[in-house]
Amino acid sequence: MKAAFWRFAHRRYQGRKPILLTDIAAFVWFTLFALVYGGALAKGWLPSTITEAVVGIVLIGAPFTVGVFHRRIRIEAAKAPDALYRKRVETSRNSN
Repeated sequence: MKAAFWRFAHRRYQGRKPILLTDIAAFVWFTLFALVYGGALAKGWLPSTITEAVVGIVLIGAPFTVGVFHRRIRIEAAKAPDALYRKRVETSRNSN
């Protein structure tokens, strides 16, 4: 799974730098929906269907996951111009 992630990161960001604004947007989205759903749960609301629970998890979990992964890519890319390639090769060797 790590090898696939770094392969994707290298392919997507080999020619351009990851933007900090993407991280910020993902974490703001996560925070907004975490506060909305957290506040509703604190007031006693419980999801009446499994769909409401799944939608809440997706609205909170997906942006958080995207933000964390994008941040990892941005931090790794900042190390050197070929850092994503080296990380891709390193994880490919370790997975075999």
